[in-house]
Amino acid sequence: MAPLPWSAPKLRRSLVRPIALLLLLSLQWLMPLRPLQAAAAAAGRQPVTLAAVPPIDVSAMEPAVREQVEAARRSLAAAPALPAAKAADVHGEAGKTFLLYALGGAAMACFENAAALAPEDARWAYYAGALAQRVGDLERARRHLRRAGDLQAPFPAAIYRLGEVELLRGDLAAADRAFTAALAFPGTAAAAHFGLGRVALQRGDASQAVEHLEAALQAQPQAAVVHAPLAAAYRRLGQLDKAQAQAAAYGSGEVRFVDVLMSQLQAANAGNMRRIAAATESYHRGSYAEAAAEIRQAIAVDPQSLRSWMLLGHAQERLGDAAGAEQSFRRAVEIDPGHFRARLGLGTLLAQRGARREAIEQLSAAVRLRPDLPDARFNLAKALAEEGRLPEALAQCDALLQLTPQDRDAQALRDELRGRLGQGRSGG
Repeated sequence: MAPLPWSAPKLRRSLVRPIALLLLLSLQWLMPLRPLQAAAAAAGRQPVTLAAVPPIDVSAMEPAVREQVEAARRSLAAAPALPAAKAADVHGEAGKTFLLYALGGAAMACFENAAALAPEDARWAYYAGALAQRVGDLERARRHLRRAGDLQAPFPAAIYRLGEVELLRGDLAAADRAFTAALAFPGTAAAAHFGLGRVALQRGDASQAVEHLEAALQAQPQAAVVHAPLAAAYRRLGQLDKAQAQAAAYGSGEVRFVDVLMSQLQAANAGNMRRIAAATESYHRGSYAEAAAEIRQAIAVDPQSLRSWMLLGHAQERLGDAAGAEQSFRRAVEIDPGHFRARLGLGTLLAQRGARREAIEQLSAAVRLRPDLPDARFNLAKALAEEGRLPEALAQCDALLQLTPQDRDAQALRDELRGRLGQGRSGG
C-alpha cells in the first residue's frame, strides 16, 4: 500500500446542514372559542365560531417585523365588522404574517378561522395543513391537505405534502397513491420519486426504491438527502460499493418542489430569516460570493446569530478565503462553545494551515461533543499523526472504524499508522 501523504493532511468536512427557513413553531393551538360578533347576523350570515388568536409579544422583534405583526393584529381587531369573505382574507393574510415569523399558534388560529369563514377557498386549508405538517400534527395536516386538494384540483403541492404526511403516519398505501398522483406534474415529479423510493424501501422492494431514488437525483443532483435512503437500498441489494459511495455523498441539499403559496409567503419576509434563507439558497446553488454578501447583511442585524457565522465561514471556505473562514468559525465558537460543528470547522482549518496543536484542541472538543461524528474523528486522527502522536491517532482510527467499518480512508490511515508504529518499535 502506498503511504498516505503526510505533508498535506486530507481533511474532511460535514456538509452544511440545512438552515431551517422557519423556527420551531408554537403548539398553542387549542384556544377557547368565541362566536363572530353581531356583524354576522347583521349581514344575514350564520354565525361562525372562530378560534381566539393567542397574544403575541413583539418587544424583541426587529422594527420592520414588529410593524408587520402589529399591522396584522390591527386588521384582526377590525375583522368582526367585515363580510365573511373579507374577514376570511384578513385572517388568512394575518396568518401568513404570523407563519412567516414562526408565530405558529397565532398562524394556525388565523388559517383555521379563514377556512371557516371562506370554506371554498383552498388557500387557507393548504396553509393550515402545511403548518400542521411542519410541527408533526399529522391528523390535522391530513384533514386540511385533503380539503385543499378537494377544493382545488389539481393541487400538486397539496398532493405531495399529503403523501409526506401519510408516509409519516405509516399508511404506505395512501402515501403511494398521493406520490403517484404527484408524479404526473413537472413541479412535483422529482419530489414524488423521492417519496415513492422511500415507500418502496419501507415495503422491502429495494430495486424499486433504487429506481425512484436515482430518478430523483437525476432530476435534482443537488438533493443530497436522497443519498441516504439510496445507500440503504443498495445495501439491501448487496451492492456495498454503491452503498458506500451513496453514504459518502449524503448531505444537506433538500428535494425541492414547486409550492407557489409558500414561495409567495417568503417574499414578504422583512426579517433576518429572509436574509438567512436567501444566503442559504445562494450557497446551495454554488453562488458563494452572493451567499457571503447576503449573510453579512444578516450578521449586521444580529451579530450573535450562530447560524449566520457558520454559513459565512463555509461560504468563505468555498471562496478560498481560509483566513476569513477561520475568523467566522472562531466567532461561532465564541457564541456557542458547545457547538460541535463550529469546533469541527475551526479545527479543520487550523490543521490545514499547520496550527496542529490548536487544531487538536478544537477537534478533540468536537469529538467530546459528538463522539459519533466520523469527520471529527478522522480529522483529529490526521492532526495527531502529523504532530507525531501516533498511538493517539491510531486510537481515533480504531474508534472511527467502530462507527463506520467500511470507511476506506480510515482503514488506509489505520494501516499506515500501524506500519509506522511497527517500524518505530523495530528500530528501537
